[in-house]
Amino acid sequence: MEINNKIIDQLLKKYQIKDMISWKNVNANLIITDPPFGIKFSGKNSNYHRNDDNVVDGYVEWKVQEYGDKIRQLLKTIKRNLTDNGQALIFSGWNNSNIIHNEIMKFEGLTLRGKMYWVYNFAPACKLRPAHNVYEIFWITNGNKWCYHKRCSTHHCKKGESNLTTLIFKRDYKMNMPKYPTRLPYKLLQCLMEHFSAKEDLIFDPLAGSGMIGVISHALKRDFLLGDLNKNGKIVFKALLDYYLNKNNLVQNRNLMTW
Repeated sequence: MEINNKIIDQLLKKYQIKDMISWKNVNANLIITDPPFGIKFSGKNSNYHRNDDNVVDGYVEWKVQEYGDKIRQLLKTIKRNLTDNGQALIFSGWNNSNIIHNEIMKFEGLTLRGKMYWVYNFAPACKLRPAHNVYEIFWITNGNKWCYHKRCSTHHCKKGESNLTTLIFKRDYKMNMPKYPTRLPYKLLQCLMEHFSAKEDLIFDPLAGSGMIGVISHALKRDFLLGDLNKNGKIVFKALLDYYLNKNNLVQNRNLMTW
């Protein structure tokens, strides 16, 4: 336990409170990031099955009218901080995915190689029938070469064809711990990192939020660097590290893991 806590203290130093536009020359092999939604989202909405007292404050939402500008800033940040053969995966809900797509197509120096779709159980679930939602994942590269592995160790490749067009991963809801308004599930990130990076690669997320990119990177023996404007994201990151490294009496809410 003491050894793990020392590791946690070291990993926390890799999470910096920093605006994405101030990052330079990170030289990341892979950037994975989930930008703000641009829908006046706070993560404390009453239709979400969560105790909003556990949701940390400080989430920085992007205004609809500034969304295009923010995505251009994000793309500049990605371009400036990738290796020559680096690549990036950008998550998007359906509301503003057209803006992200259009900005990528106009941006010089990065190439859109394809899109993937993540299908997941939706938190504001209906009582009478299962509910789900879909995220788009934009895959962009900095050069004409990139890292890609055909197989991963999740059920995505172990059961059936390893087709990256549609990724079906349930959200892994946690109880009795600080929460960030948004957080991507462990297995989904594991799948993507195993396909698009190698051990000892540097993984970067300039909009880190909960810090899950750092959690998975450490577990898969990748290096990582995280940044966010919200200092409270680091609180959630520490709790997640404690959960995955120490299993500190926290449980998954299995009722919300069903379809």
